[in-house]
Amino acid sequence: MNWLGRLMIVLAFALSAPAWAARAELLDGPQLAEVLKKGQPCCVIDAREEGRRKQQPIPFAVIYKEGVRPKPGGFAVVVGNNDRQALEVAQVIVKNSGQDVFAVKGGYAILKQVRSGGAASSAGPEILMPQNFTIPSNTCEQGQALHEYK
Repeated sequence: MNWLGRLMIVLAFALSAPAWAARAELLDGPQLAEVLKKGQPCCVIDAREEGRRKQQPIPFAVIYKEGVRPKPGGFAVVVGNNDRQALEVAQVIVKNSGQDVFAVKGGYAILKQVRSGGAASSAGPEILMPQNFTIPSNTCEQGQALHEYK
């Protein structure tokens, strides 16, 4: 093997080394809060279906599509429809970017709770986002308005 062949092998290993060092993990609320305290650049990637993204938008989140990568030196946090999907997306991003990517266990509800500074509970998303809403009486009556705004 000549020197050019050896150089190509060394170069291939050097370029693929960052992907070996990167990790994809499923983090719960307290673990996610610890990672976010490090102060590294963080990219939130929203891998949920369109209906959920519209219903519960995540400010400044990047919508997941093939080829999305976190900033060099930073990491990404993935919110999915469920934990399994979020971890699968995180593994794909790690493979393509070589950066650390963390899937949020509990999804949107846990991310919202961690961002607001609250401790994550095991109660689940039902407490944060009610599944039904009852319209109070006397709020949808027709006729002359009780208040006029000028």
